[in-house]
Parts: sequence; structure tokens; C-alpha cells
Amino acid sequence: MARPTILVVDSDDSRRKGLALGLAEFGYEVVSARDEADGVRFAKGLGPSVIVAEAAIPTFGDAAILSEIQAAGGQTLLIVMGGEAAEEEEGEESERLPGLLRLPVAGLSPVGVLRKVHTALVGVEVGLEADSRFESLLGTFQRLPLFDLLPELQRTVVSGRLLMEEGEIALEAGEVIAARAGKVRGVKAFARIARTASGSFRLLLGPSGAAREIKQDLVSLIAVAIEDQHRFEEASAKLPDLASRARLEMGPAFFSTQFSPSQQALLALVQQPVAVWRLVDSLPAADGEVLDELWRLQQMGFVAFEEPEYTVRVLTDSTADLPQDLALRHGIQVIPLSVIFGEDILRDGIDITPGKFYQVLAARKDVHPRTSPPTKGSFLADYTALLRRYDVVSVHISEKMSLTAANAREARGEVESVLSQPRADGTLPALEIVDSKQVSTGLGLMALFAARMARRGLSAQAIRDHLVAMRDRFHLLFVVDTLDYLVRGGRIGKARGLIGGLLGIKPILGLVGGEVTAIDKVRGGKAAHPKVIELLKQRVDPAKPVFAGIGHASAPVWSGRLRELLEKNFQILEFVLNEIGPVVGTHTGPGCVGVVMFQPTEEEIPLIEPLPAAE
Repeated sequence: MARPTILVVDSDDSRRKGLALGLAEFGYEVVSARDEADGVRFAKGLGPSVIVAEAAIPTFGDAAILSEIQAAGGQTLLIVMGGEAAEEEEGEESERLPGLLRLPVAGLSPVGVLRKVHTALVGVEVGLEADSRFESLLGTFQRLPLFDLLPELQRTVVSGRLLMEEGEIALEAGEVIAARAGKVRGVKAFARIARTASGSFRLLLGPSGAAREIKQDLVSLIAVAIEDQHRFEEASAKLPDLASRARLEMGPAFFSTQFSPSQQALLALVQQPVAVWRLVDSLPAADGEVLDELWRLQQMGFVAFEEPEYTVRVLTDSTADLPQDLALRHGIQVIPLSVIFGEDILRDGIDITPGKFYQVLAARKDVHPRTSPPTKGSFLADYTALLRRYDVVSVHISEKMSLTAANAREARGEVESVLSQPRADGTLPALEIVDSKQVSTGLGLMALFAARMARRGLSAQAIRDHLVAMRDRFHLLFVVDTLDYLVRGGRIGKARGLIGGLLGIKPILGLVGGEVTAIDKVRGGKAAHPKVIELLKQRVDPAKPVFAGIGHASAPVWSGRLRELLEKNFQILEFVLNEIGPVVGTHTGPGCVGVVMFQPTEEEIPLIEPLPAAE
């Protein structure tokens, strides 16, 4: 596929030459002009795909040339260097002239200008949005899955770093040369990222700064990742709880058995009981291969599994929007709600993913989806299975927004016989149900806190007491593109008075007592984020540590900008980023961005801070 033809119009000789040479090296065909007359002549005569022009040059700086080209039926992207790029209103893109981008370039060297122009061009070619300073490109794997994104970056010969919550991938001339996921590196890290990446990402163009540690070409690398995901899913289904501890069993045939090198590496690590996740992280083989070999050793009788040392399991529902890998590593079981499109009933996170949901939502404008909570029977099945081995803390979406917690309590009433029957060790099972008064990121953080308290040995009752004491200190604020989805879904709560007469106004909503409430309003999208920061500072002490998270519905640019503001204004102990899933997205609509903040007491921090890596 041919790269766009670019016309550079710039009176600054050094910058013009730098742009022309640099863009040519990136594979673009470049024509340059130093003044308005030549620029207009080339623009009309050559019909370039892209014009990069200095703001001070008439006809280009005021975008008159773009209007002329569009009036004649042409399609050209005009990138203006300088002007009011950083001052355009966020959330008011519809008012901009289509095909016009303005770049902030004041004080930049020619190399710095080239980097911003290149960022803008790649964003247009690949379909990603730039941040407000054109320093990076932002996207979501909902819109552009990793295996679709990487071939596009290869086609556009991109060098740089692809950053996400799960880790990062280094690129050189479009090829993947390195990857990191936590302490794991190389092909193993790439395969893990491919399996777990589901949220937002940021692409930084330029030298990656990484040494080549991945030798495979992209097609081979993707094939390895797909195969490993298949092995991981198959082995996970056959093995016990991945929080279990594996230990060596030396039967009579041990010394006469020929083990593969990967099996030998596993056996060396399980001479003392070790958590399965620690095994997965410790070995260089891909995650699926490690689990598959562990299962084979179990079948051969050389590895046995011990129950996790903790006695409490946490169950939450899919409106927590927890990233799958995060839930898995914390031993959190997720019960799905359902989304109903006409006659189709789809389980959240199982039958439909966030990416697919927003595609269907855009395509089926004639049918507004509905949502349904888990049935009492679903809870009965999960509780009965879990209570055989564990006590359970079941923490769910606000009761003012869903019948989920009510159905959980009904199910509890039908497992009284299980709760009154002592286990083999003489202990009575315990089941605690908690109304979180939260949703999405707020509920997700609460479930994480509960799981960490369980790992640290707290009882189900103690965990419930802590969650109840904490829940009114979870501060969730969010901004939606439109109130239509909340109105249609009946989740408008105390914000009903905002309906109507909101032209040019952005309402800031929040959860108060578990119900959607109007908190404030601002004029223009650009004012929303500073107002959210101001409101949060009224609720927590910026000088003390906080836990924070952002959930967004297919809105990576907004979430990225809000995260920057949070990190500048608060002492964040831990940050969680999640995609708003199908059930919550049914009621917020695409474009929603929400932030939750929790400020712990000094006594609470040791209970809820991230677990040590070994766990």
C-alpha cells in the first residue's frame, strides 16, 4: 500500500528541509514549497494526500486552502504547525474543520517538529488519536486488537514503544524486537501480553531504546502467541486453582523416567511447595507451555497440588470490569450479568467482549440493549462449589442499580444447609454478601482489596467489616457523552433533573449512596477534567496516598488525559485502568470516562496494598 504524498509549505529553510528529508526516510513521497504562492500552486496541481504547513503562511494557517480543496471534492489532510493546537476544546471535535490538525511546535527543534508531524501522520494512517501535545498516539484494543494493530505498525514502518497496563512492546522499523510484562521478557512476555491485553495502549514513536531480544518475524510471533493462548486455556481448565501450590512427588519410577528439559526445570522448582503463578513467572517458556508441562507431570504422578493457604475466596460480578488476568492472579471468581440485544442473550465477558459490544451498539441503533442480573440459580451453583473448600465474600454492584446482590442473598438463604454442615476439618463455612454501593472500577478495586485481605489471612467476617467501613470513601465521578443511555436504561437516579437544556454543558455525575447523582456541570468538554480534579480534592487529601482507577468506554484519549492530571495532583499508591464492559456500557454509552479514588487509613494500607510478587 503506497504511503501518502505530502506537501510541506514552510518559510523556515532548516525546518522545511528537515521535514522533507525526515519524512522521505519514513517512506513518504515529499514535495516542498517555501512560500504561499508555490504552496497553493502545488496544493491545487498535485493533489497531495497531506499538507504540512506553517501557521504563519496565509491560505494555509487559516485553513482556506483546505476549504477550497474540499469544495472541489478533494480529500486532503492539512496539518498546521503552530496556531491554537493546544487550545482546542476537548470533546468538541465536531466543531473543527474536518481534515484539519494543528500541532503545538513553539520552541521545538526541527527534529522535535518532525516527530510531532510523524506522530500525527501515523495516527491518521493507523486510525489512532494523538494526545493533546502530539507526543503519543492513544488507542484501545477494543477498537484495534493487538493482532490488527501490529501489522499496521509494520506497514507504516514504525519504530517506538507500545505501552499498556500489561507491559510494553518495542518496535524497530515495524518489527517487534523486544517485549516486557512485569519481570518477564522476550517471546514469553509477548505471548502473555497478547493473551491479556484488552484495555488502552499508548504508542510512543522514535527510538525504542531496547536491544533486540526477539528474532521471529511478526507472522511467526503471532502464531506462537495464538498457540500459547490455546495451550494456556486448555491447561488452566485441567489444573486446580492457579493459586494452588505445586510440590514434588518422587514415586518409584522417578529416577527411571526421561524428562524433557522444560519438565526438568519445573521439577527443580517444586522440590518445595511453590505457587503455580510463581512457577509460570520463573521459567522462560511461554505461560501455556509451563502449565501444560505441569499438567503432564501431574498425570505422570510426579507433581501434586496443595490447596491455597488462604481460606477465603472472593466472588464478584462482571460489572466490576476487572481485567481477566488481574482477577485470575488474585483468585477472584466473576459471575456474569447478561446483555440482551433483541432475542440474543449474551453473558458479559463470556459471550461478548467490550470491543464486540461497542461494535454491535453502533451497528444496531434500532435496538437498545437491556441488561439482566445473574439468577439465584447461578449464585447457588457457585456458592455450593466454593463453600466446600472456602469461606466466601461475595461483593457486588450497588443494589440501587441492579438486583444482583438481592439475588445473591436469596441464594444464600438456600445454602443454609451447607453453611450449617461442618467441613472435614470441623470448621463451619461462612458466606458474606456485600453491597459495594459501587460499579465498574469502584467495584473492581473493592474486590481486589477483598482478595488481598483474604491472602493476608483475614476471615470472611473481618473482610466484610473492612469493606463496609471503606465503601463510603470510594469516590466515583464520571462524564458521559450523552445522558440518553442512562435515561433509556433507567439508571439516571438523582441526576434526572439534568435532562433537557444541556446544550454545550457537560454534566459531571457520581455515585452517592450507590445511586447516580448529578455532582456538578461545566461548559465545554475541556473544563470537565479540571473540574473532576477539583471535586476529588474536596473529597480526599492530596497530600496523602490514594488508590485510583479509571474506567472508560472506548475513550482512550480522554482517559489518558485524565490519568495525567491525576498523577500530577495526587500521590497514587496504585492505579488500575479498565475498560467499561458491556453491561455498564449499556447504561453509560460509548465515550464515558469515570475515575474512582480511595484514600486508606494508615492501618488499612498493609491490608490492601499490592501483594508481593512471589504470591
